[in-house]
Amino acid sequence: MNSENTPETRSSPAERLAEAALGHPCVVRLDGGEHGTLATYLPGRRVTGVRFPPDGPPEVGVVLRLSRPVPEIVTELRARLEELAGQEAVDITVTDVIAPEEAPSPEPSTGRPDDRDG
Repeated sequence: MNSENTPETRSSPAERLAEAALGHPCVVRLDGGEHGTLATYLPGRRVTGVRFPPDGPPEVGVVLRLSRPVPEIVTELRARLEELAGQEAVDITVTDVIAPEEAPSPEPSTGRPDDRDG
């Protein structure tokens, strides 16, 4: 068996951070920000909502479900991501929030032909 095909070796640091963020019960989805610039570009794919700038800590953009106070959720999420990233800091941007009883809205369209607008 080829060990290079395991999910752990195929996934990038950006994909691992994205998966960890999405695993938090208050994270509805990742978000690339107003212009979609919060993203990591990998061969053949893009991880929206996670970016590794050359001169700073990793950045993660999230939409949260407001089941608790935002600062409490962000502190908990940051600790989870910093442990995974092995970083002293991970910047988290809350791009939107939804009420606990609201259904999450679909991700905004990027205008690309592969987007499904309904």
